[in-house]
Amino acid sequence: MDDDDLFPIVTLDLRAIRAVLTEDEGDLILLVDDGDVQIEFSSGLCGTWEQAILGAERVATAATDFAAALRRVHAPTPLAA
Repeated sequence: MDDDDLFPIVTLDLRAIRAVLTEDEGDLILLVDDGDVQIEFSSGLCGTWEQAILGAERVATAATDFAAALRRVHAPTPLAA
């Protein structure tokens, strides 16, 4: 699947976001919640840990890039003296 195939099924409000690491039967899980919608990131049942690590890194990189873009677009304007 390439980026053109992506479309949202749910939307999270970043202003209310909470992200926590938890564990279920020895498996690490990242829960992301905005008070209305909760998304679970897990390693899945198939594949290698390296694939799961790369997936987590892709999510982290995209989130960091998004935050940087928001800073550029919505940088606070200095107050006039």
